[in-house]
Amino acid sequence: MKAWFISDLHLKTQEERNGKILLRFLRSLKQEEDLSQTHLYLLGDIFDLWIGSHSYFAKQFPDILKALKDLVDGGAKVVYIEGNHDVHVEGYFQKFLGVEVHVEAQYVELDGLTVRLEHGDLINLNDVAYLRYRSIIRNPFIKPLGDLLPGAFWSYIGNKASQKSRSRSGNYQVRNAEGLKQMICAHTPRAYQEKPFDVIISGHMHVYVDETEQISGRSVRTINLGSWFENTIKVLCIEGGKPRWVEIHSE
Repeated sequence: MKAWFISDLHLKTQEERNGKILLRFLRSLKQEEDLSQTHLYLLGDIFDLWIGSHSYFAKQFPDILKALKDLVDGGAKVVYIEGNHDVHVEGYFQKFLGVEVHVEAQYVELDGLTVRLEHGDLINLNDVAYLRYRSIIRNPFIKPLGDLLPGAFWSYIGNKASQKSRSRSGNYQVRNAEGLKQMICAHTPRAYQEKPFDVIISGHMHVYVDETEQISGRSVRTINLGSWFENTIKVLCIEGGKPRWVEIHSE
């Protein structure tokens, strides 16, 4: 079995650099001899904005969505864990693409390895403003608005919010990369208390982390997928129960 993990591409269009790289990557997976042994896990913020099941957003990424559906139709397992930029997407991804969609952390068994998967937006327990926002946007009474209100409306609101957030968080991430890494690693023993695992994989923080520590006598690996904003893009692969990084070339 071969499992791939990606997050935090923040695609605005499929024509931008990361959109083209993703499309080539998805098409390369389609060439696997036995797609039933191929798993793809999308750990959120694949798109810079996607709310509800609107065709408004789908029309911006036709080739990428077709490539995902081709993988599913070919027998691959594709799982989407929503981020904070892609919200209530199951109405489109599950219904039209056959992609399995989740919101909270998931546990998977990969060749004897127990892996916890999550977007990572619950790692920072001190970000009270975001946690409040998350509780509102995830409220079941709010969810229907994602489909009822026009996609153009959500695009306008989302882009405004994204601009403010990015101007504030971009410099913060550069100045506090080491602090973010420590925060990610500190999350691991807390998550382990919920349910033991061998590897925890997250995104959201836009910093690469790959650390191993001992918890209750067990070797536990903490991985954060970083982002696709770097010059060199790395994708995590687990094959035969062993995680490894694979470099994806931009050309």
